[in-house]
Amino acid sequence: MRAEVFRQIRRNVAEREGEMLALLERIVRMNSHSANHDGINAVAGVFATQLEALGFAVEVRTRHHSGNMVLGRSPARMAAGSRTPQVLLVGHMDTVFPVDAGFDCFRREGRNIIGPGIIDMKGGLVTALFALMALDDAGELGDMPVTFVLNPDEEIGSPWSRECIEEEARRSGCAFVFECSGLLGETVTGRKGRMPFTFSVSGPGGHSGATGMHKPSAIVELARRIVTVEGLNEPYRGLSVNVGVIEGGTGPNVVPEQATAYAEARYMEEADGDTLRAALENAMLRPGIPGTVCRVEFGSGRPAMEPTRENRALFGVAGVMAARLGIPIGEDFRGGVSDANFIARAGCPVLDGMGPSGARDHSHDEYMVADSLVPRTQLAAMTMTECWRLLARGRLFDD
Repeated sequence: MRAEVFRQIRRNVAEREGEMLALLERIVRMNSHSANHDGINAVAGVFATQLEALGFAVEVRTRHHSGNMVLGRSPARMAAGSRTPQVLLVGHMDTVFPVDAGFDCFRREGRNIIGPGIIDMKGGLVTALFALMALDDAGELGDMPVTFVLNPDEEIGSPWSRECIEEEARRSGCAFVFECSGLLGETVTGRKGRMPFTFSVSGPGGHSGATGMHKPSAIVELARRIVTVEGLNEPYRGLSVNVGVIEGGTGPNVVPEQATAYAEARYMEEADGDTLRAALENAMLRPGIPGTVCRVEFGSGRPAMEPTRENRALFGVAGVMAARLGIPIGEDFRGGVSDANFIARAGCPVLDGMGPSGARDHSHDEYMVADSLVPRTQLAAMTMTECWRLLARGRLFDD
């Protein structure tokens, strides 16, 4: 029976390739920069309509100063209620390209299609939608409780949608995030955590020609602290610290009163993030040039997505399905972050990188490998239904 289901899925997706590409072109040509709320809302409207046609209960959440968020729940999810673990799908609609970026194409070049957000992650949104359509046509969606969250703010840290994603993750037995796969089919079981922070130095300032031996320069003291911060790098442990922007001072004849550095850290395990935070706090408490004071503030980051046994169990299912399809797949740990970090933090097993293959995201050369769209959609549908079947039987995470 399962073999016949998989054949139906493969056939259904292959027959809809033209529809998939048409929808992808439509939404890629809609500018949905994180600050372009009208553009995000246009993309949200397209998917709300598509999910409603699939029989999903659709909720469009609005908020001032943000684009809309879409939540689609399958009929089985609505019938089962909140106590039955669901399958969670997550993808973001926003991109990093402003309206005036001069990048607004959908252009084929050989095997690739170039366009803004085509793999980060509008191709993934199309993959998720058509995977659901294929499951519905194969009769697999009838008893599968699915929630699909399409959020408008991932590229700026998911400040609004994080709470919703974590809440849905706590209700879920497993989750899939549709960021792009690698060029060799790499699919993500782990991601580094990210900790943004700012440290600043203040001092009394003064005239540069009237200073003594211990000139209370905020810039000089900041430079010393930067050396200390950069010394916390431990590449062999996957722990990276980077000071990316500095600012301060008013003129060459003025001892600067203020200087600030903007930085971030990335780490593989949450315990390393905790240790690093304590090290940064302690480093800023140490005495500096007399008269100067240093402070550190931490911004909203993302927790580490550690490659747990449960995440690898999901990857194991995907690996079996990839073998059935005869397509490459690999396990990947990425230094970049995504909404999968929040899902993992909520305690839900998650597999990321479920979208089509591509590269050069966040650049004007961003591209999708055109012939990856169909097989990655087939893979997503087959993996989702098999994971749900095993989850419902209590066997998904068996050793």
